[in-house]
Amino acid sequence: MARPRKKLGSYLIAAFFINIFAIMSVGALCILLVSDILGNIKEIRIESSDVFKSDHINNKVYQIIYAIDKAVISSDPTHLNYAHDIIVDTVEEVSTFLADRQTVRMDKAEGEKLGAILTVLKEIRRRVNRLLKEATTTDTFDQGTIMELERLSIRVQLLSDELHAYHSPKITALVDDSKQKMESILLLYLLSSSIGIFASIVGYIVLTRNTVEPILGLALATHEVAQGDLSVRVATDSETEIGTLYQAFNTMTARLEQYEQERNEFSRQLEEQVAVRTSELRETNETLRETQSELVRMEKIAALGQIAASVNHEIKTPLNSLYLNLQLLTRKINKLEIEDEKNKSGLLNVTTVIDSEIQRISEILEEFVQYARFAPPELKPDDLNLVIRQLLEMIGENADKAGVRLQPELSSENLPVMIDRKKLTQALLNLAVNAIQAMPEGGNLTIRTGYDPEGRIVTTFTDTGTGISEADLPRIFEPFFTKKEKGMGFGLAIVRRIIEDHHGFITCRSRVGEFTEFTITLPPALEILPPPPTSETLA
Repeated sequence: MARPRKKLGSYLIAAFFINIFAIMSVGALCILLVSDILGNIKEIRIESSDVFKSDHINNKVYQIIYAIDKAVISSDPTHLNYAHDIIVDTVEEVSTFLADRQTVRMDKAEGEKLGAILTVLKEIRRRVNRLLKEATTTDTFDQGTIMELERLSIRVQLLSDELHAYHSPKITALVDDSKQKMESILLLYLLSSSIGIFASIVGYIVLTRNTVEPILGLALATHEVAQGDLSVRVATDSETEIGTLYQAFNTMTARLEQYEQERNEFSRQLEEQVAVRTSELRETNETLRETQSELVRMEKIAALGQIAASVNHEIKTPLNSLYLNLQLLTRKINKLEIEDEKNKSGLLNVTTVIDSEIQRISEILEEFVQYARFAPPELKPDDLNLVIRQLLEMIGENADKAGVRLQPELSSENLPVMIDRKKLTQALLNLAVNAIQAMPEGGNLTIRTGYDPEGRIVTTFTDTGTGISEADLPRIFEPFFTKKEKGMGFGLAIVRRIIEDHHGFITCRSRVGEFTEFTITLPPALEILPPPPTSETLA
């Protein structure tokens, strides 16, 4: 840090010595003037005993005034104590002088002058006592009291002069000379006081402008920094310690601002790393959850396979026997000669119902076994658009009967995929039939094909039917889950199984009363997709 070119301490020391020199000069001049006055008093004292006493009183008065002036100039209470002691002695002497003059013939005018002098001296003593009390609590004297002392000093001086003039015109010249010197002292006092006041004002202005105001500005800037504003800077042209302090403050705030920026950057990077790690953990957790769900599902499928084998053996065989016996029973009923045709018809109706139920149980077993023992697909290169066009031809007539308008939006490009056309057609047909059944009053079925941003092949089935509730949406691909009166709950489960066997995935989103959209994502030829995401619903 650069050292200041100018030092405030040097200015203060220079001002201190100039002030001391001025005070000592004025004091020395005042001492010379008082010495002359004392010489005049000594000459007057020789005139007569009365003049001596009056001169003595006058001398005491001037000593009082001198002590008070010196105390005011030096702000030293020691001189006030001295003045107080002189005042007490002078009051006693004047009182004695007045008592002595009352025992003999005394001129009335002389007595009035002595009484006035005594009164003024007592008033001066009271003012001096007040200043002595103030000196115990403050370093400066009350200006009003000082001015009053000046007035009383002048008053007692005039009375003393009149007493001198009354006793002897001879000493008039000496008294006038002493008076001039006293006026010179007073003038010096006033002049020095004026100069001192002016110098104090100038010093205050200079000190305020060059020291107080910069410090206040620095304090305000420090407060702003404490509030968090590190961009605060202070400017000054001072070459003193104040300028050095300002430079140090600016350097400090600049470093603090730099540290704050570095800390914020570190916090930002830390937050980004935490966000990345959190995202990775979330993705890992989601993958684990999906893997766990897939393992559970595969375990269920394996268990269903075992159950299917047992069911197929334990139920299918007796069911076939029951069916054959039912056929024999029906033939015998037909051969019987029953007079009441109504009873015969009733028996045949019963056998028909039994036959229908046996067929339904057989279909359930067939679908259950098909899902549980699902054969792997035989993948071959194909064009998905051709499969969709074939699908549209298959469902066209049913869609027209149901009042459903088919809206194909197929990609203009070829969509090469590795598929088992028979199985994939089965899955797509299931989705199309479900969509048509979801629009009992007609509607629109839009089938789109194309690529997603990652280059995968996407097929969507969007209908304007009744929609799927948010509560049911996560379960639609589970086996045995269905909302249809005659449904068995294997349709969408088989669709999902077919799509996953093609290394793809299927999702669904829906809004009740508005639409349902199934999205099938398959890899291009010779590619395999990552695990599928979960189904979602629109808010």
